[in-house]
Amino acid sequence: MIRRPGHLANRDVPASGAPEQVPGVDLALAAHNVRAAGGDAGRFGASLAAAQRLDAAPEHAVSLAGIAAWRAGALALRDDALARLDVLRADAAGRRAVAAALFLAEDAVDEFAERQASDRFWWPGRAEARGYVCAVGGFRGLGGAWTAPPDAGRSLGDDGVFAIRSGADWWRLDADVFGSRLVRLDEQPRAAASDSRTSIVCLEDSYLAWVHVKDAA
Repeated sequence: MIRRPGHLANRDVPASGAPEQVPGVDLALAAHNVRAAGGDAGRFGASLAAAQRLDAAPEHAVSLAGIAAWRAGALALRDDALARLDVLRADAAGRRAVAAALFLAEDAVDEFAERQASDRFWWPGRAEARGYVCAVGGFRGLGGAWTAPPDAGRSLGDDGVFAIRSGADWWRLDADVFGSRLVRLDEQPRAAASDSRTSIVCLEDSYLAWVHVKDAA
């Protein structure tokens, strides 16, 4: 079982890469914006570089950068990236580049796009990983978020938004297949209706909390 924060989708994925300069895109600024949005600038570079090796078409450059930013964990770009993905996968070169940017097999791109339309946590192999999506938090002394193990988690009603209690504090978690972001809440949140398939798992002996999704049998 994973003992550090991370996502199933990022297992065995390059942690960094060196993309080529993109006309009309300031890559240094883009990487800065990815970090500001809670993403990983190194993984953004790896994703974009992988896509560029298969598609150097100038007209695809901005869309591939947007998809790479989402792939790197910039949660706010999810809807925009999915829209760009739908356009690019209709083109042979664009389709190959999208697969590379997502670190997916080309024949998995359609299923990924279709599943993501209704399941922000879907990723190939999730069922085999017993529904594991990501682990968040961690001990603050080792670079994590919390000074006490989390012991409760629940939905805040919106898709991909949860509240997790660590010690006396409640935290808001926003998450999807590629990224997660924790922010301390000022007060205890109210209970909300939840998707019964998605749960926050806390263990007594861990400073991590896990997002799990129960897949249909």
